[in-house]
Amino acid sequence: MIRKHSKQLLVAMMSFVLVALTACSSDIPDRLDWKLDDFSFVNQEGETVSKESLKGEVWVADFIFTNCETVCPPMTANMTKLQKMAKDEGLDVRFVSFSVDPEEDSPEKLKEFASQFDADLTKWDFLTGYTQDEIQDFALDNFKTIVQKPKNEDQVIHQTSFYLVDQEGQVVKDYSGVSDTPYEEIIDHIKTLQK
Repeated sequence: MIRKHSKQLLVAMMSFVLVALTACSSDIPDRLDWKLDDFSFVNQEGETVSKESLKGEVWVADFIFTNCETVCPPMTANMTKLQKMAKDEGLDVRFVSFSVDPEEDSPEKLKEFASQFDADLTKWDFLTGYTQDEIQDFALDNFKTIVQKPKNEDQVIHQTSFYLVDQEGQVVKDYSGVSDTPYEEIIDHIKTLQK
């Protein structure tokens, strides 16, 4: 009799755990959950920004460079729009743009680039302070994205995604950052993480 009740209790507990896990993971479908390595880079103000300093905050990241002749200006405009929408919704979100051309993109140059957009730079870090090889490895290892600067070229090959990162420093989801950006979906996912 006791053994039967124990089995029933065990099945009930397992069912509850399964439902709870499913409920958590279904809030944001197809979660990536890529854990970020520790990093410590410099923003447009010359201040250090690290994985540790972003802990506890939801943030949206992308990869851009100031000399970009194609996708970076529209991506940054789209990120600015997303920042405004998040602010209008009362969401406290950080934005992080990693330069894929760090040897050209000094903090001053990044600040000048950022000033072309109506962005709130108190909540947006444009990062540099690493080598070309370091950002290529960092992007691939952490965001599963390619960054490559061909020799004797001034344009850098990189993808155009926006990445949602949770309070623990895990990449939760990626989205198109240059065309058909799903603003409302990103806002909904930010709200889910901040519940």
